[in-house]
Amino acid sequence: MYRILGSDGKEYGPVSSEPLGQWIREKRVDGDTRVQGEDGQWRPLREVPELVALLQAPVVLPPLMPAPTEAKSIPSDFDGDYDLDIVACLSAAWNTLKQHTSLLFMSSSIYLGIMFLLGLLGALPELGIVFSLVSMVIAGPMLGGFYHVCLRVIRRENPPWHAVFDGIRKSFLHLFLGQSVYGIVMLVLLMPGIFMLIHSLSPRLIAVQKGQPFEWPELGSVLPGLALLGMVLPVVVFLQTAWMFLWPLIIDHRIGFWTAMGRSLRQVNRRWWSCFGLFLVLGILNVLGMMVCMVGVLFTFPITSLASMHAYETVIHGRKAE
Repeated sequence: MYRILGSDGKEYGPVSSEPLGQWIREKRVDGDTRVQGEDGQWRPLREVPELVALLQAPVVLPPLMPAPTEAKSIPSDFDGDYDLDIVACLSAAWNTLKQHTSLLFMSSSIYLGIMFLLGLLGALPELGIVFSLVSMVIAGPMLGGFYHVCLRVIRRENPPWHAVFDGIRKSFLHLFLGQSVYGIVMLVLLMPGIFMLIHSLSPRLIAVQKGQPFEWPELGSVLPGLALLGMVLPVVVFLQTAWMFLWPLIIDHRIGFWTAMGRSLRQVNRRWWSCFGLFLVLGILNVLGMMVCMVGVLFTFPITSLASMHAYETVIHGRKAE
């Protein structure tokens, strides 16, 4: 307990340290105020070791603010129905492209340029197989990286141009595995019919190599191959549509390829026909772009990728395209 000698010359107390702290905060007592402790001696408050801490101003911590970039990238747990508007996705993609033209064209040109160059180098007689293997390995991670750039732009972030390589840096293994499993499934479904068609056409192709004019084979010889392709084609289209969000799911949610396949399949199947309509429209746009001397795809690919990512936000996160 302590006694205080006030500025009016009167003694106050005895008081404990808690009222003293309150008087200090109210500016009624300061370090020069004389205090009498249990030893009976009067001394300035600042010279009393156990009371010095009361003179220090309390530390006020600033409020914690979430990191805005990371907060935008955290995926939701949305697992419900949605309304996919194809026109709204295309319109939103166009508006996004106008706002971030240089970044999106640069990122898409890097992706397309690398894949096109590897495709050309894959035709080399001896080293071609090496470049073809490199293309197969990085195709999924590069596509995932570009999709991630589109997502970050849609979420009003400003990613650097080299973010197109984020798929290689952040989710390489599962993007590679996802692309590989996707390709193997399509190959297993289509290869029997393609093999039968090649087998039925091989006599005609050999004759052409010998300088003879090409003659179309009889319908009966190619019918089995065409029938087999016709049987598996609906399955191929169904799976291509159902897995259209495989790559962005892997890099956006940082999940395994198998989980991403299941999540995409489950959500797309809620409105499969709407997703198929979008898949068909985007495919037609990219084909038209390739028909314009392959240069048009430099324009259509960013548009279709952005539209697909706006649809991803709707299908996977329940956010309408704006």
